[in-house]
Amino acid sequence: MFYLYSILAIIGITSIVYLFFATRSLIRLMIPAFAGGGLFVGTPPEAIDDMIELAQIQPSDIVVDLGSGDGRLLIAAAKAGAKKSIGYEIQHWLVKQSRELIEKENLTDKIEIHPDSFWHVDVSSTNLVLLYQISYAMKGIEEKLQKELPIGARVVANGFKFPKWKEERTIDNVRLYRKN
Repeated sequence: MFYLYSILAIIGITSIVYLFFATRSLIRLMIPAFAGGGLFVGTPPEAIDDMIELAQIQPSDIVVDLGSGDGRLLIAAAKAGAKKSIGYEIQHWLVKQSRELIEKENLTDKIEIHPDSFWHVDVSSTNLVLLYQISYAMKGIEEKLQKELPIGARVVANGFKFPKWKEERTIDNVRLYRKN
């Protein structure tokens, strides 16, 4: 009987530990949905290359990544020569991961990560926006950028289209837009 209670106790403790970590992961996934964002899906490496190619980054560029995830787009922009790269990410664990990657790449002087929702920040001082967002957010992002970006600013979007802006150029599923 002692063995049976021991086995049940181990199963019970293991179940509690599993539920704790499973719930924690589920909460991490759901945070952006409550804040108006989407789940984190990293930009594929080939799309990063296409985005940087379309962006034609210049040494004077101030780059913003809306929903910067793990920071790989910001790192690529900094390595391509951007003056400054700024990311906004609402998931704190991704902010931490981004900062670790940025530090590992020795780019802390060129990249900033802010644990904020991009819906609440002013992007009027940027001339290049990078984004890989969920389809239902694109209309709102388009409206935000239309109001805030200066004329001539570039937007490079992976995956999903803006409903009204016309693409200037595309590579596979990556689009370059320019604010008129």
